[in-house]
Amino acid sequence: MSGLPASALASITGDRSSARPRTRVVHEQPGEPRWELWLRAPHPVLAGKVSGLWAGDAEAPGAHHRALPNGELWVMFNLGPSQRVNGLAGAGDGRILRTAFISGLQERPLAFDSVNGHPRVVCIRFLPLGAFAFFGGLSQAELANQVLDLDAVLGTRTGVEPLRQRLAETPDLGAALDVIEEWLTARVVAGPSPHPVTRAALGILQETGGDARVATLADTVGVSSRYLGGLFRREVGLSAKGMARILRFERALECLGASGRRDLAGIAFDCGYYDQPHLNRDFRDLAGLTPTEYLQRVFVAPGWREVRG
Repeated sequence: MSGLPASALASITGDRSSARPRTRVVHEQPGEPRWELWLRAPHPVLAGKVSGLWAGDAEAPGAHHRALPNGELWVMFNLGPSQRVNGLAGAGDGRILRTAFISGLQERPLAFDSVNGHPRVVCIRFLPLGAFAFFGGLSQAELANQVLDLDAVLGTRTGVEPLRQRLAETPDLGAALDVIEEWLTARVVAGPSPHPVTRAALGILQETGGDARVATLADTVGVSSRYLGGLFRREVGLSAKGMARILRFERALECLGASGRRDLAGIAFDCGYYDQPHLNRDFRDLAGLTPTEYLQRVFVAPGWREVRG
């Protein structure tokens, strides 16, 4: 989101309302321009389908952040100025996002910039199976490595723009999260369920942090590698191998950030990489950064990680 200073994501107020027990607020420290970041854990009914929700507002002249592949799909509503998305690999450079959009599963980093300052957004962090239900069984391959206007995907009759206006008129970001959570829950609960094989195989990949060979994974769930690949492309968006790579990289980021750990060779071994150069290659491809550059740009709060620039 957010254009927040790296030093800032340590000031956490906790829940601002007893009516929102799953919500925490991170805000500016004394002497900084005003900003706030609301983080909400998903309702239990959305477990395994939504990673969380967040909303942010900043009185800043601009905002710039880098979104790394993390196994999530983001649906974001702009409640303030437009944003510009730049594919760091060259795809879709300079696209202006004015209202609401979906960022599918990505295999390359994206850069988001506010166009006119003072960014104000509300966002849903979908996991693949939640996105499959939310979008009514749409082939997730159509969303993968894309950033698309949400109206174009859902259709104008779904009322995306009236919902965005309603979000913009809420008294605070906590109320905006209430509104969007009710909307997404209704769609996810009413949506189709993925194939049991998809659920089982994806669960194994998530539990192992991507450390599983596709052939072994297919044998474990009792299907051929080809059949599993088709299911994954339709119901997850990436191949099983591609999803495993993202989850393995996400696990490496967590290890890299834990207690300031810098042992890249050890991290590579623990996360299932063949060697450290293999890990370095994934950093170049998936982050557009070296591990050292990543550590210099990342800042973290409980339930939140953001990469500047």
